[in-house]
Amino acid sequence: MRRFYTILLALCFVFGAFAETVFTFTCDDDVIQEIDDIYVMLYDNGGGHNPYFYRYASHGPEMRLYPQNTISIYGEGLKNIQIVFTKADQTYATTFTCSTGNLVSGGVSTAYNDPVVDKWTGDADEVSFTIGSEIGKQRVIRKIVINGDPINPEDEIPQDPKPLPTEEDLIDNYIYAEPTTVNVPDTFISQKEYAFIDNNILVYCDKGTIDQAITTGNIRPAFFNCNADHSITFTATENIKGIEIDGFVRKAFNATCEPETATIEYLTNSDYDMEGLPALVIRNINAKSVTLTCPKQLRCYAVRLFFQENPDPLYTGIGSMPESEISIQKILREGRLLIIRGEKIYSAQGIEEK
Repeated sequence: MRRFYTILLALCFVFGAFAETVFTFTCDDDVIQEIDDIYVMLYDNGGGHNPYFYRYASHGPEMRLYPQNTISIYGEGLKNIQIVFTKADQTYATTFTCSTGNLVSGGVSTAYNDPVVDKWTGDADEVSFTIGSEIGKQRVIRKIVINGDPINPEDEIPQDPKPLPTEEDLIDNYIYAEPTTVNVPDTFISQKEYAFIDNNILVYCDKGTIDQAITTGNIRPAFFNCNADHSITFTATENIKGIEIDGFVRKAFNATCEPETATIEYLTNSDYDMEGLPALVIRNINAKSVTLTCPKQLRCYAVRLFFQENPDPLYTGIGSMPESEISIQKILREGRLLIIRGEKIYSAQGIEEK
């Protein structure tokens, strides 16, 4: 019996047949990964578009592959490789070839919830897989399994997303801070209905995006937004007096608000939103729920709700800068500083170039 186990261990060491290695994709950097001395690289290969990472609340993180994109896998003793694909927004790329060994297609995916598994067998230390060069065709890669047990495509179908939270999920008799901040949730949602709760505030948008911060290159904070010609609603268990929104609004934003008793003040050009003032202030709400209907995009970096008193007005004065001079006008508000350069007109309705 001891001799049997010694032989079994030796076979496992030599062939590595029982060492399943699984690669998934959770961030942009996962185009290059290493697990147990096996390397996976996803790259452009001359197609003009690098593989791109997406994170969806409804069906999880994934990497999108474009025409001519290549997957290269390096490791000693590659025997079988299974790659789980689904359809991207564009037509599913049917051409997918390997540099060595035998590749069997799992078919054509018709939707995100219709995964297929392409299966490779061979005996190599290096193998590459390449998407065809057909323009406008893509694949979404969910998972790569190396030297593993056979995958059942039905087991890879994403689970139904959780239902959106509602007012019933809010906590009664919650004690709100003054102000109460609503933060951007740690998820990604693109151009669709969403809802989330933070600090017992329900945020609902009938169409918009939630995205995380970009820390290199074109740096920007995490945000949630409301698409043009759609609405966003903030709901609490106590009457809301006012709201401040840090972010930006497009020029001539001109939103409408429900209840109609509320008043809106906003900057009319996103160039000025990072100078210290919120982009939008809503006052005199006096209701547990407030809805903004936005003719143009409203992007929110942070939102503060006031329950005891109205937030201060956005502006401290009304006037204009002399036409004959280029000067700097400073408007102070609670220690924040707004600098208006050049010839501007500013008022409670916003700032506009003359």
